[in-house]
Amino acid sequence: MAAGKLPLRVREERQGMATLDGAGGALALAFRQESRIRVGHVAELVGRSVVYLLIVVLFLGPFIWMFFGSLRKESEITGYMFPFSWNTIVPVEWTLQNFLDIYGISEAGQKGGLKFHIGLMNSGLISIAVVSCSLVFNTMAAYFFARLPFPGKKYLTAFVVATFLLPFEVTVVPLYLVVSDLGMRNTYWSMIVPFFASPFIVFMLTQFLGTIPKELDEAALVDGANYWQILWQIVFPNAVPAILTAALIEFQFIWNLFYWPLIATSSLDLQVIQVMIASQTTDRTIYWGRTFAGLVSAVVPVLLLFLFGQRFYFRGAVLSGMK
Repeated sequence: MAAGKLPLRVREERQGMATLDGAGGALALAFRQESRIRVGHVAELVGRSVVYLLIVVLFLGPFIWMFFGSLRKESEITGYMFPFSWNTIVPVEWTLQNFLDIYGISEAGQKGGLKFHIGLMNSGLISIAVVSCSLVFNTMAAYFFARLPFPGKKYLTAFVVATFLLPFEVTVVPLYLVVSDLGMRNTYWSMIVPFFASPFIVFMLTQFLGTIPKELDEAALVDGANYWQILWQIVFPNAVPAILTAALIEFQFIWNLFYWPLIATSSLDLQVIQVMIASQTTDRTIYWGRTFAGLVSAVVPVLLLFLFGQRFYFRGAVLSGMK
């Protein structure tokens, strides 16, 4: 029977079935597209998680191995390297002997003349002294470059930045001669005075101080304030995040110094923690357990300081990069 001669009821039923078939196909297509999107999101999430895990293992793996290595016997550190197993990382027998040695508490530490606690105190004293004095001079220099107009400022700023780009090895010999001529060798001053001024900190603070509205300075000058009062009463309070960030960076830099303290002083009572850690590597042997214990002792103060001031660090790092 021709389609045009079909009863009205039959034609309506066929049209309804065709509509349902079309709707069902559209729903199936939409479902397949949604499934692909979900699979893509899951794959992206898995891939991102794998990358993050690799980054965590890459950066935290050495610290974890160092920490557990400081709590195990010397023979265990290299004895379980191959084949790789759980005991490669986790100690078989836990012990605090390495810490007892480096702090001179055990008999072996006393015979070796180990005094890592003296090194920690020296590093802390030098770092605090350098940061305290450096921030005063660096803040004044940054205020000079960022807020005060004078001819040739761009050239002088470029000169300061250029000194930051010079490798330390280039200046170490002249610096050593100057320190020796001033009679500061084998003293705390030999490790403090050379770092009073930091081109990097000056440049960083200059970028931040340049973002503070100069209308504040102009209003203070109208009210009779001088430049010294403007610096410490107006600019300084507004630059606290950047200054604390600079303090954290400077503290970490001074705390990790090794080459210059090794040259500037030969006194065992003035050695910093980094030099004492390096002393556990000799031409005959390497005391890995003591080295790891010393590294843990050196990392903990800086880590605690960073955790305490991280909110100031991130805020200051962001603001100092704005211009």
